[in-house]
Amino acid sequence: MADRVSSSLPPEPDRGYVIPARWWSWIGAPEARAALVWLAVLVTSAVFTYRAFVWFANPPDAPPERQRADGSAGHAQVDFGGQWLMGRMIVTGNGRALYHRQRQWSVLRAGYPDSAEAPAQRNGPTLAHPFATSARPNETMAHDADNLMGWFMGVENDPAWDWKTVGGAAVAPLSQPLTGNPFVAVALEKQATDSVSPRIVEAVNKPSVGGPLYPPVHALFYAPLGLIENPQHAYRTFQALSLFVILLSGLGVKVLSRGRVWWSVATLCILFFPGTRGAIDLGQNPALSLCTLVWGWALTSRGYPVAGGMVWGLLAFKPVWAMAFFLVPLLMRNWRFCVAMVLTGAALGAITLPLVGLQSWFEWLEVGRSASELYKVNDNWIHLSRDLHGIPRRVLHDFSKPEKERETALANGLAWGLWAVVFGGTALIYLTRGDRTRGTGLSAGFLFLGAYLTCYRFMYYDVLLGAVAVAVLLAEPRHFLRTSAFGLVLGKIDPGLPTKRELVPPARALQPFGARMLGYVNSFPFTVLVLLFLLENSLSGMNLEATVGFGYFATPPTEPGGGATPRLKADTGAKYPLDTFLLLALWAWCAWRVIRGDERSESGTFSVSGVSARDGATN
Repeated sequence: MADRVSSSLPPEPDRGYVIPARWWSWIGAPEARAALVWLAVLVTSAVFTYRAFVWFANPPDAPPERQRADGSAGHAQVDFGGQWLMGRMIVTGNGRALYHRQRQWSVLRAGYPDSAEAPAQRNGPTLAHPFATSARPNETMAHDADNLMGWFMGVENDPAWDWKTVGGAAVAPLSQPLTGNPFVAVALEKQATDSVSPRIVEAVNKPSVGGPLYPPVHALFYAPLGLIENPQHAYRTFQALSLFVILLSGLGVKVLSRGRVWWSVATLCILFFPGTRGAIDLGQNPALSLCTLVWGWALTSRGYPVAGGMVWGLLAFKPVWAMAFFLVPLLMRNWRFCVAMVLTGAALGAITLPLVGLQSWFEWLEVGRSASELYKVNDNWIHLSRDLHGIPRRVLHDFSKPEKERETALANGLAWGLWAVVFGGTALIYLTRGDRTRGTGLSAGFLFLGAYLTCYRFMYYDVLLGAVAVAVLLAEPRHFLRTSAFGLVLGKIDPGLPTKRELVPPARALQPFGARMLGYVNSFPFTVLVLLFLLENSLSGMNLEATVGFGYFATPPTEPGGGATPRLKADTGAKYPLDTFLLLALWAWCAWRVIRGDERSESGTFSVSGVSARDGATN
C-alpha cells in the first residue's frame, strides 16, 4: 500500500509547485539567461530597424499630392542630408569648395532629383493642407535641395546691381543693330566693358560661404557614403551601420568591465539609452562617436594608452566632443594618451589638405562662428539642445521677439555660470579627492560625466554619448546597483488609562532569525538609469506637458513690447532636457560620494595603466 501511495506522488523536484519545476527551472541556467537576453537584443534591434525605415515614410492618410515618389523623406532631412553632402563633395571633386554654397547647390540638385519628390514639391504650389501647422498655415512645398540649403548655415551673395552691370557688358556687342549708328554702338560697348571693374568681378565671383557644420575630417570619413549616388540608399546603409556599431559598442563595454557586464546586456542598455532611436531614425552619427569613446577607453584600461589615444583621435570628425572628453586623460595625467590623441587628430586634419585645401578649414571656422551665434537665439536649436548653455536661455528668452533681440546679458551670464560650476567642480573635486589610478568606478565615472556635461553644443540625439560615462561608472555593477535594506519597527500605541484590571503581557523579544519587516532603497545610479530608459522609451511618446511662468523677470509694461513674462514649458518630448537633468543629478551624486571618500573602501577596480589598484597584479 505504501508503495502505491509513494508512486502516485510527483517527483521530488516538482513537489510543492503548481507548475512542475522541470518546466521552468531551466531559466536559472546561465546559458538560458544569456540566450534570453540575446533574444531580447535581436527583437529590439528588429523593432528599431523597422521603426527607422518607416519613420519618414509616406503617411497612408496623406493626400496624393503629399505622397513622395520614392516613398520616404528621411534622407532629405538636414540630419543625414548634410552629412551625405559633405562626403559627396569630396567624391565629386568639389573638396576645395567644400563650404561654397554655389557648389553645394549643384551637388544637391544632382542627388535629389525632382522625380523622387511629392507632386506638391515638383509643382511648387502653396497648399492649405490638413497637415499644415498653426505656425505655417499656408505651407509652401519646396524641393528637397531647396529645403536642405535653407537649413544649412549661410546665404547666397546677392550683388544684384553688379550682376546687371556684367549682363549689360555681355549684351553690349549686340547693340549695333539696334542703334543703327556704329559709332554710338562702339561707344556703348566701350563704356560697358570699362564698367566691369575688378571690384565687380570679385563681387560676382566671391563664393557664398556656408553649409553643414561638419569639419573637413567629417567629409573625409563620409566619402564612402558619398560614393553612393542615391542619398536614400546611403541613408539606409548608414542606418544598418549604426545598428552594427551599437552592437560593437556593447562588446566594448564588456571589455571595459572585464566581463562583469555581459555583451548582450550592454548592447540592450545602449539600445534603450536616450538618443539611440533619434540617431538611427535620422541617420545621425552619435553611435559612431560612442563606439569611438568606448573602445578607446577599453584599450586604455587594458594597458594600451597609446592605442586608446589614437582611437579617441578619430573624434576629430566631431571636434566639440574631442575637446570635451580630452578633459578625462588630461586630469588623469595620462600624457601618452593625450599626445596620441592630439597627434592622431592633427594627422587626420593634414590628410584632408590635399583634398580640401587650407582655406576650407578657415571657412569651416567661419561657418562655426555663425552657427554659434544662431545657437544662442534660435527657438528650434535651443529647445532641441541638451547642453548646459541652453537651459537658462529656454527660460529667459522671449521667443516672440525677433532673433536679434532675444539674447540678454543675464541669459549669457547664467549659461556660462552653470557651465563653469560643472567644469570647475569636476576639475576641483577630481584633482583633490579623486583617484586618478582608477580607470573605472566612482572617480572615473564622475570625471566622464563632467566631461560630457561640459560639451559646448550638442543636440538631443547626442545624449547617447552619456552612455560611456554610465558604463565607466557601472563597470563594477555590484558596487553601485545594490539595493539597501533597513528594518521596520511598528511604533507603540499608548492604550491610555485602563478602565479595568488586566494583566499586561510582556513585550515580545526581537527574533534574530525568521521573518522581519524590511524597507528597501534602490541605488541612486540604478534609479537614474531606469528613469533614462523610461523617459526615452515610454514617457517621450506620451509627451506630457506643463508650463510655469516667472513673473519676477517680466518686462515692464511701459517698455516697447513689455508685459511679457518668461515661461518655462516642460514636457517629456524631444524639446525638454529631462535627460540632461538626470545625468546632472548623477554627476552631483558622484561628486558627493567622491568628496566623502567612499571610493577608498572599494577594491578590485583596475587602473588606467592596466595594473590593478588593489594588488598591483597585471590584468
